[in-house]
Amino acid sequence: MEIYLKKLELEEPIEIFNLLQETVKEEWGLLDSMTTEEFPKYLEDKYNEDLGINLKNGRVPQTNYWLYVDEIPCGLIVLRRRISEPLVKRGGHIGYYIKKDYRKKGYGQKMLGLCLDLLREEGMDKVLITCDIDNKGSQKIIEGNRGILENIIDGSKRYWITIN
Repeated sequence: MEIYLKKLELEEPIEIFNLLQETVKEEWGLLDSMTTEEFPKYLEDKYNEDLGINLKNGRVPQTNYWLYVDEIPCGLIVLRRRISEPLVKRGGHIGYYIKKDYRKKGYGQKMLGLCLDLLREEGMDKVLITCDIDNKGSQKIIEGNRGILENIIDGSKRYWITIN
């Protein structure tokens, strides 16, 4: 079984569009619905967002990666190398999503681990990750990657992970 992260590119297959639409249906919160015609513009915006180009007010650069399992995109992870004050309270350095059919199989924990490996290689030493207080699956993923709960603010659990 091959499991890897692939950085967002300006051209992506329809399977990525379908993955993104699933996040909308589940109200993941980081994405609005779009049509297939709008998909290329979305990819361009996210590509530029990674480079810090045309950032909307209050946004920070973030990199999108797709989790592939045996050549099938089944997850999305968003990485912010720096965070704003609102992200310190809710959001943190990393946000992620696993397709429903791939949950409770260890892929979320593996995806976060691969992301932490990328950050380790870049020299980061600590990241903040938050999740809703009632999201037991996400808590398990974070704690499985050595996340230490700092506190709870407005219904959001705030975890720190030391990368070394």
